[in-house]
Amino acid sequence: MAYPINNNYARNHPAVQECRDLGLGDADFNVKTAKVMYQVGDEFEWDRVSLNTYDAKEVYYREDTGEPIAIHGMRYNPIQYPTMINKVRDMIERSDLDATGLQEKISVSPNGGMCCVEYILPAEKFISPDGDISYTRLMALSSFNGVWSFILTVGHMLGTCMNGQIFIKNPAAIYKARHTNKLDIDFGISVLGKVIHTVKDEVDFWHELANTPSEGHNSNQVVLKSFADIANYKDDIDEISWSSYKDDMNNKAMVYLMDRYQTHYAPLMGRNMWAVYNTITDWSTHAPSRSKDSIALMQRRTEKATESMTKYLLAA
Repeated sequence: MAYPINNNYARNHPAVQECRDLGLGDADFNVKTAKVMYQVGDEFEWDRVSLNTYDAKEVYYREDTGEPIAIHGMRYNPIQYPTMINKVRDMIERSDLDATGLQEKISVSPNGGMCCVEYILPAEKFISPDGDISYTRLMALSSFNGVWSFILTVGHMLGTCMNGQIFIKNPAAIYKARHTNKLDIDFGISVLGKVIHTVKDEVDFWHELANTPSEGHNSNQVVLKSFADIANYKDDIDEISWSSYKDDMNNKAMVYLMDRYQTHYAPLMGRNMWAVYNTITDWSTHAPSRSKDSIALMQRRTEKATESMTKYLLAA
């Protein structure tokens, strides 16, 4: 794909080129496929042992180490990690965003089955309603073990609390596709590139949330419904008491959300929907979990938080 040289490219090229010069880190390998073979017969009687090929499946393995990652059907359509990273770099280089000081973090699971690349753009900073500074963040995820779909997102990172801020006004800020023949990384890059300008629109929406009260019966219902949806809380929210919720319920996620709102965000930001929003992004970023796969956990929580906030806060 050819790109015209423009002012954005001239401004962003040095920072992106610095990332290129640092290489691909732990993602600097390709994955190849081979036929699945299986043994038939008694291994102690070699004259009766045969190796057969299973044509409906392929084994995916690292080209550099030969280590197997997963077995998939013939329709599985993954993306090589170097391809994903290089295409995101190209998009940033030619986008309207200012890439000066660009920070890149590449994370790969121990056997290479999953990869996440995250970009923070310090030059793209905004002031949140409570005076915190937010930085534009882009993230790309993919996998060869089938755990993740291919995902591209654009959002914000608040500097003080390090919450990953979630776009709820523009759902196109997330592109997600399963690893099938319909997966088109160039289309995903194009979609995300077109909505990057909505970064500023989302910050304006934060200020709208800050001016929307979370007190009163109807507003309190919105708060509790959004928390209950995230925590999968099935009991009647009308029975919840803000004064005794820690003693009354066993749902740890619900207690975490209510406690962070009641004791931290509401006193800090006021009783408004901006405090509710930050409570939810706090949960998606920081809430305790037994999961050892922090990246997969973060993505699941981000999707759930986005779904819930779009359903309740956008209509508040």
